[in-house]
Formats: sequence, C-alpha cells, structure tokens
Amino acid sequence: MKEQIKNIFKCVLFLLILLCSLTAINKVLVPKYILKNSTWPTTSSYRQFYKMEPNSIDVLFLGSSVCVNAFIPQEIYNDYGIRSYNLGSEQQSIFLSYYWLKEALRSQKPQVVVLDTKFMWDLHPENPINTTEGLTRKCLDPMHYSDVKKEAVHNLCELDKTQSELSYYLTNIRFHSRWSELAEYDIDSEMVDTSELKGFAPITDNGPEAYTTYEQNDAEITMEFPEVMQEYLDKTVDLCKENGITLILVSLPGNEMNDAANNTYTAYAHEKGIDYYNLCSTSYYNQIGAVLPEESVIGHENIWGAIKTSKFIGGLLSEKYAVNSATDDQYEQTKSFYEEVITSSNLVRITSPVDYLEAINNPNYMVFMAGHGDFNLSDAIKSKMHERGIATDSYEKISFYVALTDGGVIENSSPDEVINYTGSFRDKRSIFTLTSGCQNVVATSVINIEGIDYSKHMTGLNIAVYDMNMKYVIDQVCINGEELTR
Repeated sequence: MKEQIKNIFKCVLFLLILLCSLTAINKVLVPKYILKNSTWPTTSSYRQFYKMEPNSIDVLFLGSSVCVNAFIPQEIYNDYGIRSYNLGSEQQSIFLSYYWLKEALRSQKPQVVVLDTKFMWDLHPENPINTTEGLTRKCLDPMHYSDVKKEAVHNLCELDKTQSELSYYLTNIRFHSRWSELAEYDIDSEMVDTSELKGFAPITDNGPEAYTTYEQNDAEITMEFPEVMQEYLDKTVDLCKENGITLILVSLPGNEMNDAANNTYTAYAHEKGIDYYNLCSTSYYNQIGAVLPEESVIGHENIWGAIKTSKFIGGLLSEKYAVNSATDDQYEQTKSFYEEVITSSNLVRITSPVDYLEAINNPNYMVFMAGHGDFNLSDAIKSKMHERGIATDSYEKISFYVALTDGGVIENSSPDEVINYTGSFRDKRSIFTLTSGCQNVVATSVINIEGIDYSKHMTGLNIAVYDMNMKYVIDQVCINGEELTR
C-alpha cells in the first residue's frame, strides 16, 4: 500500500513538473509583439488590458490595424475624461472582434463599443474567418484561458480544418523553432506586460497629398458580406443588446468605400437600431478637420491624424452618447508617457540641424554619433555639441564617434585611422558598436545598436536616437553643413 502511494505521489509530482515546464516553455516561445518590434504591439496591448481595474473602461474600440492607429484612449481621456481601451489588432476580422468583446465583458461593463467595419469586406477569401493564420494567433494567443477562448478556438478550428485546437494551448507545437531567435523581451515580462497607450499604436509617416472623399451616387445598390462575417456581426449586435451596450459601426477613411458598401452598412444599422458613421464621406471627413499630408487620417493614420480622429470620436461619445467624464489614476499616470510619445514623434519633423540637436538634448534619449568622411559643421552646431559635454574641438576631417548614454559621454577621435568602440547601456542589457573613418583613411561609419546598424552611411555626422521609454531607435539622420538628411 505504501509503495502504491509512493508511486502515485511520484506520478503526480512528475505531471506537475511537466505541466510547469510546458507552461514556462510556452510562455517563452510564443511570439511577442510590442512597440519595440512591431507597428501593432498586440501582445502588450492585450496583457495591459487584463491589468485594468474591473469595470473601469467605458468605451471599447475593436477592429483591424486601422483601428489600432486611429483611436487614442489617452487623447480621449485628456480631452473628455472618457476612459476607453483599444482592443484592435492587425487584420482583426469580425469573428475575432466578437470574441475579444465577449472576453472583455468578463471584467468590464462598457457603455459603448466602437467597431471598425473594414474586415466585413472579403479581404481573405482563402480563409474562412477572413484573416491569416499568423494574425489570428497574434490576436488569440494573448487571450487568457477561459470558456470564451475555448469557444473561440473550437469554432475557429471547426471553420478552418487546417488549424489545430491543441496548438492554441500548447503553443510550443506551433512555435518550437523560435529557440534560435529569442530576444530580451521573450524572457523579461516587464517589457511585454504594459501598454501605457492602452492599445493605440503610433506611426509617424506622412499620408497622401490629397484624398477623394466618398459621395453617394447610387442609393439602391447593395452587396453581400462574407457569410461568417455577417454571422459574427449579428452576434456582436446581439451581445451588445444583451449587455445594454451601445454599438457604433465606423468606416475609417481609406480606399475601401463605394455605394454598395455604404448602402449596406446604412441599411443594416437602420434595421438593427444602431448608428453607423462613414468617415470616408465628405461631411464627416471635413468635421475631423485633418490637413494632409502631415495629419494623415487615410488608411493607417499617423499620430497627428489620430489625434484629430480621437478628438472627433471623443466629442461624439461625450455629447451624443453621454459617456460620463471620470478621473482615473490608470489614465492620469500615463499622461506624461503619452506626452513623451508626441515629443518623440515630432522629432522626425525637425529639418534644422541646430533645432534637432536641441531637441535630442532629452534625458529620455541615448544619442549615438559617428563621423563619416570629410564634412563641415557650423559654429552653431558645434556649440550645441559642446553644450552636451562633447569636448572634441575639430570634427570635420578626423575619425570620431560620440555616445551620450546613461553612462555619460563617451568620445574618441583620430586623424589617421578608423576607430571603433563597443559599449553598453540599460544596465548592460543593450550593446552598441560605433565605427568612424575619415576621408584620409576610409570614409565609413557604423552605429550598431542591439544588432542593427542605424548609420545613414552618408558623408557627415551620422546620428541615431534611442528612446529609453520606448526601448528602440526612434530616428536616424545625417548632418553635413546646414543640411539634415533622413
């Protein structure tokens, strides 16, 4: 009897060790998408959502990547005191939006849900749920294990027989080959668990020079949406009604708009007693008031366009839908981070070398410089460099590098050889290498940070700026004379 108990104990212990090991392995191997490595930081967005206090979110945004880039919860809170969260993800189909809404309702009681309509279109006819397998995992992998996830995975695999339910729980089945590409953020959960922007993802590219807004020509033509998308839009409407939630459908400005789609959305909204806003239309587009190309609200909106869109939707939420204003530490504590994101975004718009050197004099930035060939710097530029504690007196015809890091000023120069330096910052978690060569030797430059060379490899002073809050390089330029080149 004692021997049997002993054997049972050994088996239980073995199973517990195996379970713990598999859990740890799955956690490490599953891909992680954060601002450091992705335009759409899905992993950190969803992990942060689970950290939000219960029943503290009044508005949810759901939809594809255009949604992620368009709605800024912090901007809406700053302007209107409305607490929102962006649960969008890259190519998130209506099927996935439905299940994330259902998952969100386990901990939150939103007053309003804003749903992006882009993936009602048949954008992936080869896939039953209208998105790719990889992007489905990007959306579902961060979801906690629950009855909602079980239902989502089961129904997904019923629709798409090429996928395996087990691989969504034992993710090492799908991602076992990632051992060779693991990075710091795969091990350090602190880098992944937080999204101060609450699901919003900033981009800084300018948009098109002009946009032709939508005007209705044919009021009769309609279209049919993919069967599964229609089914899950109906489910989303029903789920909102069951929970007393106001559902708003939104089409964001872009190329995917015509009379058939507009008429179908409008008729559907009327039938279901919900509101639909076609922001592609001339009327709504003009109300947003974005000025192209700098304030792009077309397709993937840049941060300046998103500010305009967020002010517009915030005004609607406050005035038409009477979403109450609140003061919440979860949003108060991230105000400064958001302001820093705007400051960093504005950096890419600076064209004056002197203004640029002034702007990067910021305690949140690590700055790396490497001279390339023979070039000229104005006295004003040299003065700005001296203000940063750079002691080198002659820059133009020598090899030199400078690193302004959390370890202080590191610099070196030589008139007759290529010089190199390897160092670290962030408590030795980030490695950098600088190389500089003047024309007298061989014109060259390297600014390698965390394994990537950010030098422009142009004649002049090559500069890379690393943001310590975002934990990645936010800009790279070359200065020669009075010119700044990106």
